[in-house]
Amino acid sequence: MWRRGLFTLSVVVIVSMSPALAAESGGGIAQVPGDDIFGFTSPSDVGNPGDSGFANENDGRFGKRDGTYRALNTKYEFSRTVAEGWWMAGSLFGAYYRAASVPGLDDVNRADFDGLSFEIEHRVLDRSAGQPFAVSLSVEPRWGRLDGAAGMRSNSYGAALKLFVDAPIVADKLYWAANLIWAPQRAEDPSDTSQWLTTSSTLISTAVTYQINAQLFAGGEVRDLSAFNSAWLNTNVGNALYLGPTVLWKISEKVALNATFQPQVAGRSSANPGLSLDLDNFERAQFRAKLAIGF
Repeated sequence: MWRRGLFTLSVVVIVSMSPALAAESGGGIAQVPGDDIFGFTSPSDVGNPGDSGFANENDGRFGKRDGTYRALNTKYEFSRTVAEGWWMAGSLFGAYYRAASVPGLDDVNRADFDGLSFEIEHRVLDRSAGQPFAVSLSVEPRWGRLDGAAGMRSNSYGAALKLFVDAPIVADKLYWAANLIWAPQRAEDPSDTSQWLTTSSTLISTAVTYQINAQLFAGGEVRDLSAFNSAWLNTNVGNALYLGPTVLWKISEKVALNATFQPQVAGRSSANPGLSLDLDNFERAQFRAKLAIGF
């Protein structure tokens, strides 16, 4: 299945190119820019000690098999690089849900506060001459107030454990990155808040982007999302593959806007295994618009 090979294939391709990468950099150490140049996929850069920033991230989703469905999750993030190789952030969330005549979901039309998170990231591997890869690890505990699909009140407690890898393919021009994320969660059943449900999700993504000029990057991204009815990935209920273009515009040295739009191109739900897409656990399309400001 596609998800088993996506991350491995991208790593193998980049590893096979690593001698060329070292030569392309002219013997120096080519770097990957620290901005969100890859769409949803995050780079491994954590900045320099003392760097601070604010980001407004808007992740949208729309489209089910029947009815009307739209959701927008907004994240307000305040971050700082607290030491060499260490980055921290605190975030608060808002959300908007609009569902009408969607099987399995109550009709809803609401905007509300949706919880808090704290994230800490550590750069565990730096690039060096002849070694183009950099790797960071991150953990983001989160408290949520709304069910992620239904938009109904539901307290949840979870954490996202993240692996970020990136490398320059052509120095100062072409870049690659991949992410691997596992997010277990314990949440109230929105239809009966006296009951608690344990679920989890995974994300495997890979992206490439080209630096058109000092202000503009454009590329493409592939993401595989999987949903599980357990914390330890042993009860898979659905998978969805998204593909689309990405763009980053550096408005100034301190301000950047990242955007991507990605339709679901393949998927499978355990509830409807004969259908070509998973529209039970995921949506027809997802998009992101993120504004980042450095201080």
